[in-house]
Amino acid sequence: MKGKCVAVVVAAIFCVALAGSAAAQEINAYMGTSPDNNAKIAKFIKDKTGITVNQTFQSFGEIEARVKAEAPNFNADMIIGCGSSTGYLAKKNGWAVPYASPAWKGVADVFMDPQGNWYNIGNFSFLLVGNKDRLAKAGRTMPKSWKELLDPKWKGEIVMPSPLSSGTANMMRYSFLALYGDAEGWKFIEALDKNIHHYTRSGNAPTDLVGRGEFILGLTSDENVKKRLDDGYPLIWSVPAEGTGYDGTFALILKGTKKLDAAKKIVDLLGTPEFSALMAEIGYMTPRPAANALYGKTLPKYINLDLGKAADDKAKNNDIWKAKLRTDFK
Repeated sequence: MKGKCVAVVVAAIFCVALAGSAAAQEINAYMGTSPDNNAKIAKFIKDKTGITVNQTFQSFGEIEARVKAEAPNFNADMIIGCGSSTGYLAKKNGWAVPYASPAWKGVADVFMDPQGNWYNIGNFSFLLVGNKDRLAKAGRTMPKSWKELLDPKWKGEIVMPSPLSSGTANMMRYSFLALYGDAEGWKFIEALDKNIHHYTRSGNAPTDLVGRGEFILGLTSDENVKKRLDDGYPLIWSVPAEGTGYDGTFALILKGTKKLDAAKKIVDLLGTPEFSALMAEIGYMTPRPAANALYGKTLPKYINLDLGKAADDKAKNNDIWKAKLRTDFK
């Protein structure tokens, strides 16, 4: 009887050990790329490391709001996919765990914080997309300049995301302000607002709305355009003559995590050429050189930007937006 009791106790201890080991191979993460892309990233991590990523999908803007509300006691171990403003904010406030990952050695400065507070897994931009069928039916062509979007003929036919919820829209806003200067930039944004049917919650939503023919034009993130073209959507895309802006897709370890070793393994994986190949296949410009699925080897023209300034100015620009423009989105 005594032997049986010992065996039961040993078995119980063994089960607890296994459970602890299994638990160590799971992390909770806020992920702000599209649901499709989040799933691809989580699968890649699982396949390569055995770590299960329990993800919560929200737009970049919503992730930033959530992190601000939760600090300093976060309900996730990591963020895998947030805007640069969140990354800079996390570093400034000490919300990120600095980790100098050896797997990221040799990448350009734009892709990693020198102290390892954040890592940029891929730059993305914004595009002008049009529905080919509806453009042809209306006898119109794609605008060649951003300012052509101000023509009254486009009134109610354009959709774009809201910077109050979307990191992509925040990128659009700071790009236009950098391109035209603050005074003229706000005039442009206010004039554009007159032609916007409504603002969307996420940066990718206009791709689908225009692809389905609900609207003729959209300002949208470039990350899902290639996928929708492959799906057969009647989309056409362009970068107007003035160029486009960009932002990073940041990953970072949140302070207070009890899964630090697993989080570090994931950060290491994100710095590999194999992961860059996955992100380039989706449509991102990557830390390690890889052919971009949408642009190929010819990069778009970029507006000269200061992402640090953009992060510092975000709250002020949100206040200006709320005072001048619509605040609802869907």
